[in-house]
Amino acid sequence: MARVAVLSAGSWGTTLAKVFADAGSDVTIHARRPEVVAEINVRHQNARYLPEAVLPDRLRVTVAPVEALAGVRHVVLSIPAQALRANLAAWARTSSRTRSC
Repeated sequence: MARVAVLSAGSWGTTLAKVFADAGSDVTIHARRPEVVAEINVRHQNARYLPEAVLPDRLRVTVAPVEALAGVRHVVLSIPAQALRANLAAWARTSSRTRSC
């Protein structure tokens, strides 16, 4: 399956990333907070938003937008509308298809 980037590690972003990873895609989430990156990459859990979910090994997280977007076929934007403008500047250079939730 195609590589997928999910931009946001909130409840929707983490849930959508899990769905794609469970379906066989290699998924990278972009998260702003290093502690979220460490928790998901090491413990395979996002305790704040999905405390009961065990996240698959195919799912990894980074604070670097360039790393999250490298080689992906699809990009899923899953951030609140009030934060969209500020975040898009960091993610502007991609030719991937985008889905917005």
